[in-house]
Amino acid sequence: MHFKVGEVVCVYFVAVHCLLFLLLKLKAPFYIIGNLFSFLVLSGLSIIVIYSGGIKAPVIAWFLCVIVSAFWYANRLSGIIWFVITALDVLFIFMADLFEVLPADQMPEEAYAFYAGVMLLGIMFYYFVVIITYENWKDKAVKKMNEQHQELLSNHEELQHQNEEIAAQKELLNDRTERIEEVNLKLNGSISYASRIQQSILSKEEELQNYFADAFVYWKPRDVVGGDFYWMCDFGKGIKVLACIDCTGHGVPGSFLTIMANDILNEAAHYLKMSDPRHLIIFLDQNIQRLTSKREKGYIEDGMDVSIIRVNENEGEVEFAGAKQNLYRISDGELTEYKGDKFSVGGRSIRDKRFIKKSFEYQKDDLLFLQSDGYQDQFGGKNDKKFMRKQYKSNLLNNHYLPLQTQKAELSKAFNLWKGEERQTDDVLVVGIKL
Repeated sequence: MHFKVGEVVCVYFVAVHCLLFLLLKLKAPFYIIGNLFSFLVLSGLSIIVIYSGGIKAPVIAWFLCVIVSAFWYANRLSGIIWFVITALDVLFIFMADLFEVLPADQMPEEAYAFYAGVMLLGIMFYYFVVIITYENWKDKAVKKMNEQHQELLSNHEELQHQNEEIAAQKELLNDRTERIEEVNLKLNGSISYASRIQQSILSKEEELQNYFADAFVYWKPRDVVGGDFYWMCDFGKGIKVLACIDCTGHGVPGSFLTIMANDILNEAAHYLKMSDPRHLIIFLDQNIQRLTSKREKGYIEDGMDVSIIRVNENEGEVEFAGAKQNLYRISDGELTEYKGDKFSVGGRSIRDKRFIKKSFEYQKDDLLFLQSDGYQDQFGGKNDKKFMRKQYKSNLLNNHYLPLQTQKAELSKAFNLWKGEERQTDDVLVVGIKL
């Protein structure tokens, strides 16, 4: 009854299955387990077949397990490969058995029935385990698929809810956008109308050209409306007054102050017949403080910088007074700077605030320039710095021999070149006249 080769191979198969169990515990990749198991099993089975009767050996039926194991543990490609290898192995055994080149059958005849029964029962048990395992894996797969399906449904519901919220927010945003556009349209219309009102209080450039030998106005508000403006009054008998006013701030707040200052200057000139630059600045300062001090919490901090000149053509004299603004005069190719006082007009009341008038005689073709600080304070250039007063005066002097309209064009060109892509810093106003 002893079959030594079969006993040795049985021990070998026990070791193979222990190795398989160890690899499963170590969570080795299934394609490695499947291919290794198929190789080891086919090797052991081939040895038993060779020493137990060849193609007639009962264990030949176990060769199917090699193919199933490759399909089961590895993948479809491995199953096909091991099917081919197993078929070639069976063909080899068949041919060897046919030509009687196999070793003698070592299985005792009385043990044949026993081993055949064991083989059949083993195959049945193997396929039973396979079926049970398959059903177990299938149940787990179905359960996992159902969980994923439920999760997808939950995610779908949440996503649908989020889409509904997004749609509602989008509708709300569109409604608010329409309202903002409507308000913006009305606001832009109001600001454009305010700009026309502001421009209506400014003397036309042509009027200044009629009052003097020649003149230009370079007015460039930062926004649609601005806080810089100029004022002109002809008192007759060769006396003309010109003012440059830079209200603190810009845009709508600055434009309100320009209208206030314009009304005050008109009152002083037309009703009080006031033409002295110093008196006009004092009158403007007092009235701005009076009008802005009516709030319960005190004065409005915003005021204005002013420069005013009076030209007396009969006496060939110019009188100048300034509040934080300077006057530039170019005569015989030389530039002279007349500095204004360090106090602004309006703002908080200062007891020792004083404004001093300066006078000088002028010659025919002298040039006078009044300006706000917007041109000089513009940021730009290679290093993003201010244009500065020194460069501004240099430009005035370098272009003084040109016609005034050409000088205006050169000022605009230099300003835009310096500003580049930068935002305009402040309102800009330069008024130039030829005497």
